[in-house]
Amino acid sequence: MSLFLHGVVRAGHRLPEGSPLRLVGLDEYAVVVSDRRADHGLTEQEATDHLAGLCALLPGGPVLPLRIGTTAVDEAAARAAVVALGTSVLRHNLERLDGVAEMHVRLVFDEDTALRAVHAQGTFTGRGGDLTSTIAQGELIAREIVAWRRNQVDSMLAPVAAMARSVALVDAPEHTEEIRAFLVRLDRVEAVRNAVTGLGDVVATCAGPLPAFHFLELTPRTAQRQDFRPASRWGW
Repeated sequence: MSLFLHGVVRAGHRLPEGSPLRLVGLDEYAVVVSDRRADHGLTEQEATDHLAGLCALLPGGPVLPLRIGTTAVDEAAARAAVVALGTSVLRHNLERLDGVAEMHVRLVFDEDTALRAVHAQGTFTGRGGDLTSTIAQGELIAREIVAWRRNQVDSMLAPVAAMARSVALVDAPEHTEEIRAFLVRLDRVEAVRNAVTGLGDVVATCAGPLPAFHFLELTPRTAQRQDFRPASRWGW
């Protein structure tokens, strides 16, 4: 029987009562593991349990989530995987993420509203043409919708961003949909939810608190970095 590796925490981290998770200690750190009872591909239930388990760990202190499906043949291999991450990196991230969590905000805009806004900007000409021109026009409109959407979200979520330590852009499946991750203090979680609930003219949902999937600093950042691209190699 092998192990699933879920995350790295401080030694002595309090586990949820009745949880199948356990700690494999390594000096001042521990890796959170559970038994992997069969050698098969990751199931939907196992993926759900992975996320639920990580969320349940948050009240006990900072959690550095490992990529879903990470495994080890035994406890010695689990310890070796943690050692490979580097003591200084672990300490820095655990200190930085103490008392904070990730919140996801998803905004979905009405497509007709977005199209009218883009049309008002003069992007859509409505002219016919050959197939290549039609495709190019469609791609341009899609890009303009994304730009319009992003400007709308910047304004609508400004109060949430003001409560956050960091912001990350999460990939969205549709051009009318925006998902952003916010790193917020645990005592501001309800305030973030209330701010999102109060948004109008858009379908808005809020998820969390989650472990900081998008805010793990595994490589040095430059002072000039201003984009929203996730830095994590461990996350969801």
